[in-house]
Amino acid sequence: MQRTMTERDGQLARLFPGITARPPSPWRGRLLVLLAFLPTLLAILYFSALAEDRYVSEARFLIRSGAKSPNDLGGLGAIMQMAGLSRPHDDAYAVRDFLTSREALEQLRARLDLRRIYDYAGKDLLLRYPSPVFPATAEGFYRYFQHRLSVVVNVDSGLVTLKVDAPHPAEAAELARALLDLGEGLVNRLNERMRADTIRVAALEVKRAEESRIAAEVALTAFRNRELMLDPVKTSAMVLQVIGRLAAAEAETNAQIAALRASAATSPQISTLEARRAAIRTEIDRERARVGPESEGLADKIEAYERLILEQDFATRLLAQAMTALETARLSAQRQEMFLERVVDPGLPDEAIEPRRVMMVFTVFGFNVLGAALVWLLGTGLHEHAAATRLRARLR
Repeated sequence: MQRTMTERDGQLARLFPGITARPPSPWRGRLLVLLAFLPTLLAILYFSALAEDRYVSEARFLIRSGAKSPNDLGGLGAIMQMAGLSRPHDDAYAVRDFLTSREALEQLRARLDLRRIYDYAGKDLLLRYPSPVFPATAEGFYRYFQHRLSVVVNVDSGLVTLKVDAPHPAEAAELARALLDLGEGLVNRLNERMRADTIRVAALEVKRAEESRIAAEVALTAFRNRELMLDPVKTSAMVLQVIGRLAAAEAETNAQIAALRASAATSPQISTLEARRAAIRTEIDRERARVGPESEGLADKIEAYERLILEQDFATRLLAQAMTALETARLSAQRQEMFLERVVDPGLPDEAIEPRRVMMVFTVFGFNVLGAALVWLLGTGLHEHAAATRLRARLR
């Protein structure tokens, strides 16, 4: 191809002198090749002489939670669940987002001396901290730590893979364990918040029912203290029994009086029996007055007492229902609780697996070849376009 282009340029030079450029020098071609593959040379230099070993500690865990029924979800959530549009591992994504957040990094700072782990004197400027890329600021360290931490959620199984690297194996394992503890702490806080939100309304109903029950008991006690009787209904029954016995005694006395008048009309016992009958009648009237509609009668007291008893029974049933609802809410909160189940605990790495030097060099080389090919094609197209433009201008 190079020979064909040379012959074509020679023919153009013979036909139209001055159109074609001077033939390139061999040193220019070598320089272009060197510049084209400079990224590969720099990658070989970095990964062979400057890149330092990094130890990676890996842990895997699952976020398990109770099955949520459509009633436990909101309207949109229930519709999405029934339509199969909701994600089954939202809790795992929440834990992943927390572990990669600034809040988790601040909590990790409180547990471990991260500066001691990553701030060291080394020749690898890309790994050490601080560096020209990552300044010694909170935001700079956050961006730097994102390159040291990897949290990936498997969309099929929900398994979360956590990887963290450090210059030393013990520190990498310590970081992984601390991050797992932070994840468990988040799950526990979410459980507490969910439990509190679920039980709060039911607990308020129980408190309100208890207050109603206490108010009913206080009102009933005040009535008994005011009226000096425990149960007006029972008192009324006793009064009716007394009236019944008095009526029987009156009837017996009337019979005795009638018998004496028939046998001995002038008997002195008649006046005595009549006096006894009058006394019985007076007692009957007095007892009947006790259950009459007057302000001091038992009828009004029975009405007020029965109303208080109904209020007490209603408050008791309301309290029982509220207690049942509270227990149901507690069971529902327990079914919805999340658990961080450790599948693979962080181990102590005995070999540095980062950086993958050979793979990274070949990756850079592959991209380098593609980039050089694109540049060569672009340069060839521009050269041919310029030659064609000069030829058209010469023909004119």
